[in-house]
Amino acid sequence: MAKGEVKLDPAKKGVAMFVDTGSLVSGADKSHSAAAHARDGADQLGRGPLASGMFGGFPAAEAFHDAVSAAHATHVRSLQAHEETLTAIGGKAERAAVGFTEMEERNAAKLRAVRCSSNT
Repeated sequence: MAKGEVKLDPAKKGVAMFVDTGSLVSGADKSHSAAAHARDGADQLGRGPLASGMFGGFPAAEAFHDAVSAAHATHVRSLQAHEETLTAIGGKAERAAVGFTEMEERNAAKLRAVRCSSNT
């Protein structure tokens, strides 16, 4: 069994489980990468101010400018929220991989200790 894999004996009572920690780490990396893209998008979109009067100086143009400005701000906030969520998901996947790996290492050490003490 590869390091970090958790596998219980299905012949025993209880739930059999296999955890592919490599996939958890890979998913975390992809989530962090997506978060960086969302952050870059928010930063670039946020740098593009919509100048007053850019659509004209008449009332309909001003109303359109207000609507576009509101949508623009909403999109920036949405990208920032996506970045936060994707970063959190990546962190949770990383912590899960570490937790499963550490648990497997502790359990393997306990099994080795039991085997060694039963040979004496």
